[in-house]
Amino acid sequence: MTFNAEHDAILLSARDMERRIPSAHPLIASYLRKRIEAIETRPASWEGKVDEVVRTLLASGDCTVERVAEHLACTRRTIHRHLAAAGTSFSAILDAQRADLVIQLIEDPGRPLADIAMQLGFSAQSAMARWFRGRFGCTVTDWRKGVRPPTPPPDAPSATAA
Repeated sequence: MTFNAEHDAILLSARDMERRIPSAHPLIASYLRKRIEAIETRPASWEGKVDEVVRTLLASGDCTVERVAEHLACTRRTIHRHLAAAGTSFSAILDAQRADLVIQLIEDPGRPLADIAMQLGFSAQSAMARWFRGRFGCTVTDWRKGVRPPTPPPDAPSATAA
């Protein structure tokens, strides 16, 4: 056993790994195989990891860089450093995810804009309204009425912008 090692690991021989466990339950084994496959298909890049967590946290209405760092078991500085190395930023990823989610949320005309603003992490409905106009080139009300600009404004940031 080595304390304060750079990595934590348990080494097992291939022979030991292939041994059958007499008490193993087939249903549990099937469940565990599916969980392992899900873990293996998760994004490997920091950008992908942050994007996935931001999408999840926005849906719950509690998305901050601190919460994302908590989910990824790291510091906010680590997130900023890795995203900068990938040529993007937390703000750009958050903006892109907000843009995707806001379109879905405003399609429901009965959903109050104040609730949408709160879920997306804006301080007020007016802050979301300014962001929406800058991002999409029209007001939320116009968008709901189907009055939309032909293309997004050229200065609309993307998830890859630094």
